[in-house]
Amino acid sequence: MNKLLKDQLLTNPKTFLHSIPFMKVSEGIAIGAVTGLGYFSAYLSDVSYKAYFGLPALYAGVGLNAIILSIFAFVIVLLVLLAYLQYPIVARYGKWVLPVFLPGSVAFMLGLRLGFEFHYSVEVLLFFFVLYVAFTYALIRMVSKRKWFIAGLIFMVLVISISRACGYLIALNQREYLVYMEEQKPYAVVDVNGEAMIMMPVDLKKKTLLPEYRFVDQKAELENSIPLKKMNIGPLRVQETRR
Repeated sequence: MNKLLKDQLLTNPKTFLHSIPFMKVSEGIAIGAVTGLGYFSAYLSDVSYKAYFGLPALYAGVGLNAIILSIFAFVIVLLVLLAYLQYPIVARYGKWVLPVFLPGSVAFMLGLRLGFEFHYSVEVLLFFFVLYVAFTYALIRMVSKRKWFIAGLIFMVLVISISRACGYLIALNQREYLVYMEEQKPYAVVDVNGEAMIMMPVDLKKKTLLPEYRFVDQKAELENSIPLKKMNIGPLRVQETRR
């Protein structure tokens, strides 16, 4: 933290905090903004997840759990940035630790979701991690200099790219599916849209999904319901269609 910011914080912390844009707004607007960002992030992740299976963004939906998780992540990031501005000891070491800690936390949470099994090139994953570290470092530098417009742009780039990447990686590395085995070709449940399960025919030997879709109502009566079996058949890839 530069000397001017430190002097302002130590001599008049209240005035300093009100000089931060997100500290000027009312609590209602702040809560609304964080909630909107959480919904936006969860929506982008779901769009990317469905795009992996060839589904259009029209079928993207956001669950309450995904929104809460996104909001929680944004609140943590904002609290960390606020601590960086308020406490000299955080500012002293944070400019080197936070650029690695924040992307690392996202990677750790994603790893928990996938059981730390990434079926993707290690070199590519490492490249994007270093790239996110660089962007996070730039964000922290802009925040420390109070260049809020540039910091906001960097923040939105991080939100959009991380959200899309998480949705894609979850779809790419998913291993467990509910499978319907009663027909000539089995069907795997790839997602849920409202009250309907989205199912795709799957080749269990080649571990590929055919680009065909069946929407099955989840509220069907017991005698009209279909039996599903939980199977570890992933990761699956979608077979390319011939033009």
